[in-house]
Amino acid sequence: MSSTELSEWADFFRENSFSDALLDAEFSTLKAQVFMLVTGKEIDAADFSLLTLPGAVQSMTEQDLLEVAVGIPGGVRFEPESR
Repeated sequence: MSSTELSEWADFFRENSFSDALLDAEFSTLKAQVFMLVTGKEIDAADFSLLTLPGAVQSMTEQDLLEVAVGIPGGVRFEPESR
């Protein structure tokens, strides 16, 4: 690594400090490696992660949204005039 690259890296991380996800990934990987070293068993680093992985976002149909809105207290259900 050149001194220019090092200074660019330092500038980048001065503005964009280490994120929680990065720190969690580093420590969970370290914990998994220590576990595998001690026990000799294979394990995924995600098993030591403190953060939950973002799940897939499910798109809801219009009917699903209307059913959810019915449960809102004090809510008024508006329907399009075309019906």
